[in-house]
Amino acid sequence: MTQNLQVEHMSATAHIARFIMALQMGGGLAGIALMIYVVFASGFIPALLLLLLAQAAVTALLWLLWARWPSRKKSVRWGAIAIAAASCVLVLALPMLDSGIGSLSTLVGSVVPAATIILLAVPSTGRWFDR
Repeated sequence: MTQNLQVEHMSATAHIARFIMALQMGGGLAGIALMIYVVFASGFIPALLLLLLAQAAVTALLWLLWARWPSRKKSVRWGAIAIAAASCVLVLALPMLDSGIGSLSTLVGSVVPAATIILLAVPSTGRWFDR
């Protein structure tokens, strides 16, 4: 005999937020590679080293939260919101370190984490994580 199991599917907003986080991780890895090149080319400027460490930490934390996503814990949801907010702050801090970065690239770089925050703050995503 087979038993009927109640399986609740992940909401569309949670799927999209997880996909965006995967894109952020890919971008973070590319950013780390670029920052390593810039740090070596610039002669190890301390501010760039600090930015490289921050980028590596954000990418590592994104991966950790992405891997823990199926656990449906509230801490995963709120951690993802916090890391997305930190990503926004990092992107907005870039023009202060490098005047060659334009406002368009800053805007584009802050839209992705902001979209993650919005998708994770939606009630349907919250309900999925609350169970």
